[in-house]
Amino acid sequence: MLHPRWLAAVVVLAGALTGGDAWAEVQRLRIAYEAHDGCPDAAAFLREVTARTDLARAAAADEAALDVRVRITSSADRSRGRITLGKGEDARVREVDGSTCGEVVAALALITALRVDPTASLDPQPPAVGPRSSEAPEAGGARDAGGAPAPAVDPVAAPPPAADPAAAPGAGTSPQLPAPPPAASPAPPAPAARPATAPIRPPSPIAGASPPPRPRRPVERPWTLGVQGSAASGVAPEALLGGGPFVELRADLGLGAAFRVAAEVAATGAVDAGPGGARFVRGIGRLDACADLFRPARRLSLGPCVGAEGGFLHGTGLVGKAISDVDEGTVPWASLGLLARVTASLGALVRIDAQGGPEFPLVRRSFMFEHPAQLIHEVPAVTWTLRVGAGLSL
Repeated sequence: MLHPRWLAAVVVLAGALTGGDAWAEVQRLRIAYEAHDGCPDAAAFLREVTARTDLARAAAADEAALDVRVRITSSADRSRGRITLGKGEDARVREVDGSTCGEVVAALALITALRVDPTASLDPQPPAVGPRSSEAPEAGGARDAGGAPAPAVDPVAAPPPAADPAAAPGAGTSPQLPAPPPAASPAPPAPAARPATAPIRPPSPIAGASPPPRPRRPVERPWTLGVQGSAASGVAPEALLGGGPFVELRADLGLGAAFRVAAEVAATGAVDAGPGGARFVRGIGRLDACADLFRPARRLSLGPCVGAEGGFLHGTGLVGKAISDVDEGTVPWASLGLLARVTASLGALVRIDAQGGPEFPLVRRSFMFEHPAQLIHEVPAVTWTLRVGAGLSL
């Protein structure tokens, strides 16, 4: 017979599995940032990190923190970044390069976010914006070949006419007024305005990155192996307490589907049945299908489950005041259930869940004493169950 302390053992196992970093506490970062001209600043780098995970924060001066050292240099119209995470023997170094400093900053921020939180978002984020380029000239403004404003072109004045020798003083004639100058030639058209900046082109992919700036999204671990404790009401005169191992497979069907196979043994203590007593034991195998339809938080999901179970229910009579000759009996057990489940992910490896609700027995039997006739228990049309489990994802 299993003791009710099964549930306490399950709680202890869950505590052991969630040790270490499984609680996913916020990681403080102490950032040392150095970059060439034209790069985003340290604040932009931190924003890139926190845009991918809510588990990263800047550290205060007196806080323990993860050291993050970033250095970005420029060479041959490309930017190269080097990041060091941690200190001493535990330090990890990565290098990336790209055609723009914004790409390099985004890649280094992604590496930092994944170091803090393996489940960090890998969706591309808007690149940090560097110093703004000079604005384009106004429409119609003239630029010279170097981009500088072209000087205004004045009308070309005609040279003054030559004096008529006949009209010179002393020639015996009256001085004549000079002829009016010819009309000024029109100014040549101003050269077409040239844009101050080159047209924007899509950024080229980062080459030579280790790891790549945009690695593939990690696949969620599909298998979970664990144990669960259970309590069932209505199956016997008193609650059946027990538990057992389970294996769960999570399938990507668009609904967060999960399929669980479990084995379970549960028992009551000695039940007082008037003239005598009784003890009940149940052994079953279960198959549950669940769907995580609601996610109220990032690591929490809710959904319904349907299940089927089959096995045996064994009852043993106990000698009492008026019962000196006792017997035992075993009957088949089968039922269907409609349960609700809540699941929490504690880090990348540990999952805990609880599910409960009504079950509907397909085999209903009665247990009784014969001499004297005394009904011990009759299985009702509806029973109730609660299960709490913890497991490691593989």
